[in-house]
Amino acid sequence: MALEADVTVEAHNTPNETGTPIMAHPPDVYSDNTLQEWLEAVLKSSNKAIKLDFKSIKAVGPSLDILVKTSSQMNIHRPVWLNADILRGPNVPINIAVNASRFLSLIQEKFPDCTLSPGWSTLYLPFFPNKTYTQKMVEDMHSLVGNLPQRITFPIRAVMARPAWPHLSWLLSQSDRYSLTLWQGKTDPVTVDDLLFIRKNSQPEQIYYDLFEPVLTQFRDLASGLAV
Repeated sequence: MALEADVTVEAHNTPNETGTPIMAHPPDVYSDNTLQEWLEAVLKSSNKAIKLDFKSIKAVGPSLDILVKTSSQMNIHRPVWLNADILRGPNVPINIAVNASRFLSLIQEKFPDCTLSPGWSTLYLPFFPNKTYTQKMVEDMHSLVGNLPQRITFPIRAVMARPAWPHLSWLLSQSDRYSLTLWQGKTDPVTVDDLLFIRKNSQPEQIYYDLFEPVLTQFRDLASGLAV
C-alpha cells in the first residue's frame, strides 16, 4: 500500500556535503538516486502512498521544498507520510534522534498536508536483555505532538510492542488521530501470536503493519479469520 524510502543529504557530515536530498540509509551518504528523481519516478509509475524516512534534520527542509514544488507541478493525490525518529527510545545508549522541534515546525511551515510519523530511535539485540517503550516515552511523545492538526502514526518496533501494550494503548487513547505502525527489523523475532494479541486489543484502523515474510502473510491470513 505504500512505498517507503530513506532520505539524507548527499555526503552528509563530510567536507563534500551538498545539501541535496538523496535516497540513502546511514552509513551510506552517496546515492545514484536523488529525492527529486525518486519522487518523479514514483508519481509516474505507481498509485501507492509515499513514506519518507528522514535520517538527518538537514534533509527535512530541502526535501519539503521539493515536495511542495513537485505537488504544484504533478498533483501528488495520495497519502504522504513524513517519518523521523525524534526521541530516544529503548536500548539506545546515546541520543541519535532527529531534532524534534525543528522537524515538527518545518512540516507545519512547509508541508502540513501529510500524515506525521514521529518515532523513537531503538535498538534490539536477539538473545540479549532488551527493554521496551515506557510510559514516560509515550507521554513525552504525546506532549510534543498532541496539539498538532495532522493525523499521526507512531512507528513501533513490533518485537517490543506486546510488552509495552499498556503504554501504547494509553497513547492510542489520547486522540482519534493517533495510530501505530508496527515495523519489523530484518532479524527481529516477531511472532504472529504477539501481532494477534495487538489486533484483538485494538481497532483495525488504529494499526498499520510493515512486516517481512513469512510473518506478514501468516498474520494476514489469521487476522482475516478474526474479521469474519
